[in-house]
Amino acid sequence: MALSKALTALLLAENVLSSPISGAYNARASSLDWKPCDLKFSSAQQAVIDAHEVPLYCSNLKVPLDYTDEKSGATLDLQLIQVKASKEPVKGSIIMNPGGPGASGIEEISSNGPMYREVFGGQWNVIGFDARGTGRTIPFACDPVNETTSSLVRRAQNFTIPQNDMYDVLTTKAWDSAALYVEACAETKGNKDIASVISTPFVVRDMVNIVDALGEDGLLRFWGRSYSTVVGQTFAAMFPERVGRIMLDSVVRFEEYYSSTWASSTRDTEVAVLSFFKACVQAGPTLCPIANFTGPNTTPESLNLELADILQELIDNPEIGETEIKLPTQEWWQPGTPLYQTIKMLYLSQSYRPDQFPALWTFSDAIFKRDWEGIITTLKAPAAGAKPSNSTDQGSSNTTAEMDLPWHLGLNALHGISCSDTARRAEKPEDMYSLLQSQRAQGSWADVLGPQTWVCPQWPFAPKEIFNGPFIDLKTKNPILLINGAFDPITPLSGAWDASANLPGSRLLVHNGHGHGVMNHPSNCTIKAIHDYFNDGTLPEVGAKCEPNQPAVELAVEAAEAAVAAGPAIPE
Repeated sequence: MALSKALTALLLAENVLSSPISGAYNARASSLDWKPCDLKFSSAQQAVIDAHEVPLYCSNLKVPLDYTDEKSGATLDLQLIQVKASKEPVKGSIIMNPGGPGASGIEEISSNGPMYREVFGGQWNVIGFDARGTGRTIPFACDPVNETTSSLVRRAQNFTIPQNDMYDVLTTKAWDSAALYVEACAETKGNKDIASVISTPFVVRDMVNIVDALGEDGLLRFWGRSYSTVVGQTFAAMFPERVGRIMLDSVVRFEEYYSSTWASSTRDTEVAVLSFFKACVQAGPTLCPIANFTGPNTTPESLNLELADILQELIDNPEIGETEIKLPTQEWWQPGTPLYQTIKMLYLSQSYRPDQFPALWTFSDAIFKRDWEGIITTLKAPAAGAKPSNSTDQGSSNTTAEMDLPWHLGLNALHGISCSDTARRAEKPEDMYSLLQSQRAQGSWADVLGPQTWVCPQWPFAPKEIFNGPFIDLKTKNPILLINGAFDPITPLSGAWDASANLPGSRLLVHNGHGHGVMNHPSNCTIKAIHDYFNDGTLPEVGAKCEPNQPAVELAVEAAEAAVAAGPAIPE
């Protein structure tokens, strides 16, 4: 793989041992008891773990359940996972979190911990944990909405909604749908107690406890991606004297997050989608059928305009694709018909990484041909070998059934965490009018992502702690490194510049790769910058940029060729 080759070259070039931040390694004993993991992962996740063959170690750490009432004595067991350093001397530990909010740090490190260890040079332990509300750490999940008894649900499902006016979406559907959703969450047993103690400030305090339990030098070394850049910025604001190394990868503006606007998130989505079309044209019509959609002179811009026309047709003709279908991406906050919402979400989500391009290239052919029936049939079809969720396999043992449960049980952690992190509440849709105009002004994908925040104004739970700042002039013991992609569909580069401006002494490295998360489009240059920062505190030069090892189209073509070589999936 290109990434493995890049890491090997980098590590062979390294011939000097770096010093930890504080000089001599502090040998204070750790209070953590690391043992080989015995976690009940799904069979698919276990296959990933078995493939990399790197031992995983686990430990539990008791932390206060409620940091505002530690005298109560109530505690929470944090599940930790570790990939141990492979080289001597061991310099310490780096904590990682994959974002979300709601992603599982246990799953992330069990899958990718060995790769991260290589990035750091092999002398660091890599640690992950499930933040509150995620994985098996008091997971936040809501019972399904009762669709058979609620007149509001029927009203929401049967109303034809103009897609190009977010306020209409809110007033005709989303406000009532959100009310049903939060009601279901409120009525789910245990959620009241869970929701009050899963806000980001509590996660930050958990990280302080992890750092202390490691028994190193008392400083945090942290790689946060996406939402976890909010965690990193919050840590910097709450505990600036405990900052050792914090790297923020694909940066979320944390003042926007806490205000529950997420207004600028889709600012660069069109840039990312245009880059997707550029790779399509470069790949040619054999791999990307729409590469010559307008003839031999087809351009990325002409494909982008055609997509705009298609989406407008679906806005103007909402009866297209009006069938009783349930699509995987369909949520309470869908901006219009399932077909419109799904197509738009596909272009957003498949722009996260270049190796996802080929599937959308193929699907784009049907979209551009307006083959609505074929699209709906494809979307409704289960994956090869998939079993219905309510099916029973008489040959399955209890162990097999248990293995096929997902590790991450916090199905509604995104709202459980993000809505607990904001004080924004509203009594009626009119109270949200200005918010929607702010979101809508940021870009044409705002109606896909922005509505995720519309649940929070009716959120029924009160958190024990909300972070209210500071948000600017965050002076830290050691400088922070920020890295952001130039073609990121969900965390725009401009937001990373804003964040860096609020962190005196920080440095932003522009990663000229495509996707969300810098490791999705590998760059030797970026990997070296990460390595040097964590090992000796070196920051890139002002204005530094890193090019990926290969163009996005090459990664996409490699993925397409690998898929052809693997052949079709064989049903069980």
